[in-house]
Amino acid sequence: MNNLIGAFWMIMAMACFALVDTCIKLATVSVPRAQVVVVMGAVGLLAFALAARARGLKPMPPEIFRGPSLLRAAGEAGASTCFVFSLSEVDLSLFTTIVQANPLLVVLGAALFLGEPVGWRRWLAILLGMVGVLIVLRPTGGDFNAFALLVFLGVLSQSIRDLATRRVAKGIHTLQLSCGSFLALIAAGFVIGIVQNTPPIRPEGMAWLYLFGAAGLFMPAIYAMVAAMRVGEIGFVAPFRYSRILFGLGLGVVIFGETLDAYTLTGAALIVGTGLYSLWRETRKRPATGATG
Repeated sequence: MNNLIGAFWMIMAMACFALVDTCIKLATVSVPRAQVVVVMGAVGLLAFALAARARGLKPMPPEIFRGPSLLRAAGEAGASTCFVFSLSEVDLSLFTTIVQANPLLVVLGAALFLGEPVGWRRWLAILLGMVGVLIVLRPTGGDFNAFALLVFLGVLSQSIRDLATRRVAKGIHTLQLSCGSFLALIAAGFVIGIVQNTPPIRPEGMAWLYLFGAAGLFMPAIYAMVAAMRVGEIGFVAPFRYSRILFGLGLGVVIFGETLDAYTLTGAALIVGTGLYSLWRETRKRPATGATG
């Protein structure tokens, strides 16, 4: 029963993340992208700072501004900024598909930089997953969108965040880490706004709903993901994170009238399939001998 509850929470988290992406894409039609980044960071910082205070924690102790904690915040800010800027220029279906490469890149980074054992089967899965990304990107085709590379850069930054999280000192609470990340996101938004000379504007009409819908839905998305991982077994619950691609593709078709071509569907199948296989191999590792595949 706990696994089913965990799976439900994970699916709800992915649905919320897909809705956040949709709201961001709609908001950036009329609101400067740097302003969207700042609002996302400000709402997140306020929410997590209040949550930290409620637990008797300092929202931003000095420890979060150095070492792995600082790298994690930079990765989070870089990923969120890339995602906001790319969503205004690429199809939601393409965006959602490329984002699913994150678990494979985390495995790759863990092997290259953290010395974690990865067998030949998972190396092959990573390679095929990257082939899937190339199929979706279509870098040599006439339909190539350079902003899709910004999505992939965001996924790389996201992977750096996840890898840095593994090296954060145990004494730093998750709420404090989140506060540092949102502060970095606010700073990134301000810097980009100054460089681009795009002063903030007063949103009008539905832009308010899109802007604060994106920021507001981000909170339950994070809560649901944490709840999923704490309630159910990771090996059972984690695969349900790929439900995000179903929500993303569906919203892209219904809200934005996007067309799902063979390239997108083939690439998505490769990325999701290899990601699930890599996760399955991870759960079958024998602790005494390390990874065998």
